[in-house]
Amino acid sequence: MKKQAVILAGSIFLAAGILTGCARTPEESLVKMKGKEAEKNYEEADKKGDSDGEKKGKTIREILGAPKTYQSEEKDETGLLTIHTDAEVEIPDVEKASVISVSQHPFDQETIDKLTEIFFPDAKIYSGNTWHRRTKPQILKELNRWKAYLAAGELDPNGWGKDENGNYNVDIYQIIEELEAEYETAPEEVTPEEVKPQFGLEQVDYEGTGGSWISEDQFSGVAETPEGKHYTYHLQKGDYRPFEMSIRDLTSDEKLDTSMYISWEEYSGYREGNHIKDFPDEEELKKRQKLTFEEAKRISDEKVKLLEIPNMELTAWDYGLYLGEIPGEKENSIFDVGYIFHYSRKIDGIPVTYTSDPGGEAEDLSGDMPTWGYEELTFYIGSDGISLVDFNNYYDVKETKTQEVKLKSFDEIIKTYEKMMLIQNAQWTEDEREQRYDIDRIVFGYTRIYEPSTDSKNGILVPAWDFFGSYTAKSTEEEKAQGTEDYTNSSKSKSYLTINAIDGSVINRSLGY
Repeated sequence: MKKQAVILAGSIFLAAGILTGCARTPEESLVKMKGKEAEKNYEEADKKGDSDGEKKGKTIREILGAPKTYQSEEKDETGLLTIHTDAEVEIPDVEKASVISVSQHPFDQETIDKLTEIFFPDAKIYSGNTWHRRTKPQILKELNRWKAYLAAGELDPNGWGKDENGNYNVDIYQIIEELEAEYETAPEEVTPEEVKPQFGLEQVDYEGTGGSWISEDQFSGVAETPEGKHYTYHLQKGDYRPFEMSIRDLTSDEKLDTSMYISWEEYSGYREGNHIKDFPDEEELKKRQKLTFEEAKRISDEKVKLLEIPNMELTAWDYGLYLGEIPGEKENSIFDVGYIFHYSRKIDGIPVTYTSDPGGEAEDLSGDMPTWGYEELTFYIGSDGISLVDFNNYYDVKETKTQEVKLKSFDEIIKTYEKMMLIQNAQWTEDEREQRYDIDRIVFGYTRIYEPSTDSKNGILVPAWDFFGSYTAKSTEEEKAQGTEDYTNSSKSKSYLTINAIDGSVINRSLGY
């Protein structure tokens, strides 16, 4: 995919996210209260029975009249928007769903010490501030590479293109100037400082004024294991993510060019329209895996067990691609393949549904209101074991508010789904852009909702329906003439609509209510 297509796709989803968050529908049944106000209307299910006899012993699928598969196709009045559904209906084999309160787990020193003991039991931990301070030899290597590009007349070696004014998006002259300035003040070598992971350590601005500050709510370090492997170790707390832990294996990166940007990406998200060199099909990908699924899962399961988080289980996964840019190459290259494992709570047989949306956005764009993202525990397992761990927004599960909540029927939910998919995605037809959603999974599980305007630290888990699949946006004729290709997102973890299973209201995943 060309760069323009990537930019187009980002714009589409940004705009779509804003419009979804602010959209209001005239259908009164869809405009409902959220959070604690809505909780007052959550009724206990009728346990005595219905016209068919006793409900006791029936599964949720039977109670709701949900089929195992569902097919339909809807188009808007322009014919440019298509919602095609041919989906498995995934419902846990349980008899009831509840409403459960959750709160933010405190990110205190006791928690930090436990995380450190689990992931780095025998490692030395160094201050990231001193570890990552670059030396003259490191800077000189990068500086010489950029000067070689300039000497060869390659002003855009990575193919980042030009802006609307015809200027290169990356100014090679500015990069060289900044590297030369950094080289002047850099040391020949660095001796990193060994520290205890904690908040409140002093940080020094080595590349600027040389002054210092106290990092009150953040710790960034590098762990060195007895085997000689290095991992970044990042801890942070704030409004958007009151609990954030990230661990990344630096060992493989240290063998590569430090100026390269490398990241793990879902394989399913690149099945269509990928811009990756030598992109493998699924059979080829399996052949390149150094670890089996079972071996990789065993590695992450061991760490999850040590965390001792109640009801935390593997609930979603995908193959992983470790992607990066090689200087001078126009396409991404694959440096490793592995697995991405998403763990979430599974309470009384019903998992908290994992989606790629982290939540925590604010409807009030002023940013004055504290927000709260979703709990996430994700392991990225590469050829050498753990490559990356993300652990965010740790929940404390509290009391059950409603033991067996009354749910909307499957037919009622589907009517809302078909109506809202057309309403929320109609804006792009105004640009004569064809768009198509192919929904292949309809999933019943828990999600957390909250009221940031009144309480950003407590919420409730409610049963909800999520609709997964793929999305394709056709480029307009004008865009095609400019070289912009069609855009497709086939990520397994992208939910295109979330509906509260209790009252049928639409939940905005980005906002969290």
